[in-house]
Amino acid sequence: MRFRGLVTAATVLVVSASIGTAVRAKDGDKDKADKAAAVMDAVVDFGQPQPQGTPAAATHFLQPVGGQPDGTTTIFRGGTVTFRVNGGGHGVSVYPVTRDTSRDDILAAMCVVRGGADPSCDANFLNGPHTIKDAEGNVLLEIGTNPPFARVDDPEHIMIGADALIQTGVDANGVPTFAVPPFHLGTTAPGGARPVAEQIRVAFPKKGRYLAICMNRAHSFNDWMFAFVDVVGSDGDDQQ
Repeated sequence: MRFRGLVTAATVLVVSASIGTAVRAKDGDKDKADKAAAVMDAVVDFGQPQPQGTPAAATHFLQPVGGQPDGTTTIFRGGTVTFRVNGGGHGVSVYPVTRDTSRDDILAAMCVVRGGADPSCDANFLNGPHTIKDAEGNVLLEIGTNPPFARVDDPEHIMIGADALIQTGVDANGVPTFAVPPFHLGTTAPGGARPVAEQIRVAFPKKGRYLAICMNRAHSFNDWMFAFVDVVGSDGDDQQ
């Protein structure tokens, strides 16, 4: 019996080592694929490029130039992403997230159906508090109720927020008050007033995975207006 137990233990160790090797090989293959797809500087359309379709909610997505709607943008460490704002009502923000964060992790905090077809995704939901977590339960983004928090703007976790709230004081009830900026001026339809509009460049000095998401509550939670930026490079001790 003792001999049999030793064999069983040895078998478990061999199987565990094999699984670990397979996982490392898979990760290595993904790293190679990411580096092959990476560019130094990328442009991402923040909103459907002009001319935009209808309804408006269907135009609320991020799209790397040359890529697909909702697609991930991959750049080298030290590179940049320029977000080209199309249409109205948008606010560009970027958050660092854990490497294994998936689209499903983000969607777990969103309306169940995209673009206004979900009856439970009403004003009470959109204006309520929201917490976005990764698969391991780490908080990636957390916002309070609107009012007073009118934007998807978490100063504790955010890397850049181009439509950020600035606290101006507190009201008679002790509730914070904020200066709420207008949304970005995006491109208009061909022949319109703004064939070229706001273009927001963000530098990424550290490798890792980042979430780009609209600061407009309805666009982000109702229309799923977000996508990922993957930053790759040589091995190091940057974001894991």
